[in-house]
Amino acid sequence: MSESIETPIFNFFELEASFEAIKGCENYPESFYYEIFVIAKSTADKHIRTACNTIIKKQAPEALQRAFKSRKKLTQKGGIKSVNARLISILEYGLLSEDLDLFKLYSLISRAPELGLYSFSKEFLVQLLEHPEVLGRFNGIESLKIHLKGEGNTYDSILKDIPKLTSLKEIDIEGEFEQLPEDIGSLPNLKKLKLVVPCLKRFPNTMSQLTSLKKVHIEGAYWSRDSADNLNLTDFNWLTKLTKLKVLKLRYVGVQDMSQVVFPASLKRIEFFSLDELIALPKDVSHLKQLERFMMLSNSITRLSNGFEDLPKLEHFELIAPKIDSISATLFFGDATRPKLFTKIGNNEINIAPMTEVSQRESITLDTPKLLSFVLENASFFPNLKTITVNCEAPETPHKTSLAVFKNLTTLNYKLAHNLDWLLKGIEQCTKLKNVELYRFQEWHTKDTEFPVRTLPNVFSKIVQLENLMIKNASALVINTDCLPKQISNLTISEIKGIEAGTVPFDVFNIEIKSTPILNLQQFHTVISATKFNLGHRNHDVDNVLNFKTFRHPENIESYEFTSDVSQLDSLLKNLVNLKELTITFKKDNPEHNNGLTAFKHPNLKILRIEGYNGSTEALERLLTHTPNLEFLGIFEATGFDAFPTVSLPQLKKLRMQSVELKTIDNLNVETIEAVKLIHCDHINDESIETISRWSSLKHVWLEGLNENGSTYPESISELNLETLFISAHNREEKIPTWIANMKSLRVLGINNFKQTILPVALTRLTQLEVLSISGCEFSEKVSEDFRNLNLKKLVYWTSKFNGSNMKSELYAPLEHKLVSQRNFDEEDSEAPFKR
Repeated sequence: MSESIETPIFNFFELEASFEAIKGCENYPESFYYEIFVIAKSTADKHIRTACNTIIKKQAPEALQRAFKSRKKLTQKGGIKSVNARLISILEYGLLSEDLDLFKLYSLISRAPELGLYSFSKEFLVQLLEHPEVLGRFNGIESLKIHLKGEGNTYDSILKDIPKLTSLKEIDIEGEFEQLPEDIGSLPNLKKLKLVVPCLKRFPNTMSQLTSLKKVHIEGAYWSRDSADNLNLTDFNWLTKLTKLKVLKLRYVGVQDMSQVVFPASLKRIEFFSLDELIALPKDVSHLKQLERFMMLSNSITRLSNGFEDLPKLEHFELIAPKIDSISATLFFGDATRPKLFTKIGNNEINIAPMTEVSQRESITLDTPKLLSFVLENASFFPNLKTITVNCEAPETPHKTSLAVFKNLTTLNYKLAHNLDWLLKGIEQCTKLKNVELYRFQEWHTKDTEFPVRTLPNVFSKIVQLENLMIKNASALVINTDCLPKQISNLTISEIKGIEAGTVPFDVFNIEIKSTPILNLQQFHTVISATKFNLGHRNHDVDNVLNFKTFRHPENIESYEFTSDVSQLDSLLKNLVNLKELTITFKKDNPEHNNGLTAFKHPNLKILRIEGYNGSTEALERLLTHTPNLEFLGIFEATGFDAFPTVSLPQLKKLRMQSVELKTIDNLNVETIEAVKLIHCDHINDESIETISRWSSLKHVWLEGLNENGSTYPESISELNLETLFISAHNREEKIPTWIANMKSLRVLGINNFKQTILPVALTRLTQLEVLSISGCEFSEKVSEDFRNLNLKKLVYWTSKFNGSNMKSELYAPLEHKLVSQRNFDEEDSEAPFKR
């Protein structure tokens, strides 16, 4: 006899395997009549169905035999309709047999002990409405979700048997129900209750008996702009009895007076949202020693409860209540007992009581002139401030105190405003200041038209050194470099009117400029010394001829983007002697210009990107032979040459080409290359792919959108010790190469747009595979169950019904396991191996 299995795993979607498992048990079939019933009603295997039919009809208990007379099947298909169909079948079985255990039957076809009733289950709901008592026979489920928004009170009667489901731990009800069961309090295990009930007339009297509740979430309206409070829901005194309650959320309810409610001491979180009738909270909350989070939005409340200042674990306090006109400084800023306390007060004009204790806050946002004035007046109470955000207009009267008083300041975020320069006076005295962000608006592409800011406060030039300076989103601002600190590690300027080079030299390690023109580019290079340059397209797409001899400290430059006359390239390479990274952007409409490409030998260059090249093989060869030690080469949007230059790049590790019109890559000699990525190189021939497959040092290969008239990928690729392989089918190629199964080092595999209708079983040998992409493959046969042996961490497959190249989820279910398929690769899998 087979080895006994005490608790065999029954899987509704693997009936054949499940049947074999239960057959191996000593107590078969007596202990498995329900499983056999499900198999008989579901399997497509005639032999198994016949065997199960015989057992049920001759041996099963009477309850199962009566239910078995129904002709309804249990479909294994996926999707909403199939779930609905299975529920209808179970309902019919229950009507035929009053003693049938519906929960046990349901649990065999459901992956979790939860039941959901939704508007899209109309066919089942209509039948349940005729026999609402059937719902009570699902006792054993732990979660019940009833979401019937927009259905009126049609289904009120199906709620009446909920109290029979004594196993329930969670209830989630949404809809226009007018009443809940009166004896809802008889659910001893209920821990979570969520009600979204705009039409509920009242709470049952037994609500206070739900003493196991840990979370209560009640909304009296649906989430929308025109939501109106449910004014029927006013009595919440029953909350006092819920001594285990940890989370309380109330929204859109008409409660007015909560002064008699004693919140349970166990509460950790309170959220009151849009309680616009509320005029009185509990008088005191000092007993809520476990409370960590309090949020309230109400337009009617005028007074807070006493005791919030005494709550030792409070970490988040958020109050949006315009009628509350004052608040304690402790609640607003925190104190030594709660250094992590975060506060957000929605009333910009609220009064703050005088400070009596030093605040431990390390960051603060000053978003109103009133708050700015208060903090400056009480600066001695904020000795620990490290980050200050000033996001307001200037007070009417300047203060004698400036930000210079905050000696621990490391980060300043500052909105450029009129008449507020006095606030920055002496900022250079903040010797710990490392990061500064200056902006006119937080949003991109916002025009500064009304009272625009045109100049930068000169005070920043007095700062000796910064690690990070960002200036952004000020469309009228022109910066003179003489106003900048003289030493900056990272300088970013984005979306301002312009940069004007001054006369005072300044040093930067990395400079990045976006959507901002430099008004005198040659002068700019004579005053700035930088290691890495990225000046943005606004400064590339201009007709300029730069004199690299006059650059300030050209020997310091390691990264540069070049768009000038290519005849200057030899000058650039000659003067930027330590250049390691170079991007050359050519003018596509001038091939003669490109063919004039010259170069000076540069052995230090490691990274080269070429964009928009439209020249000959010979011209490109002149460049590459002068840069023999490249480790990364990227060529993008290039035309005009058929063959890759005959060059030797012995140090090249990564080659990336995209939208390049060459046909052959055979002339490239590499010895240590690790990664090749070719995308939309439409003319690459089969011989070049064969050449790539002989580069034995390769670890990552990505071939996408190559010559549509190519034949098949060479099997020699399988001899490489690859970690990444992505191949997309040629126009005439249908079959997925089975030689891939021999590649035991693969971590990432992409096999896209092949026309084969079945995924080759041979690929199941890739048990080490972590990432698989099969997008664009029209599989019509179910993926083999053997694929469950894969240990995938990510499955890339888009199954939108609007995509003509998708396949049904039930076809590739063996690939999924517990995964949810994703549409695109993660960057670490598709980009990181091919980056510089």
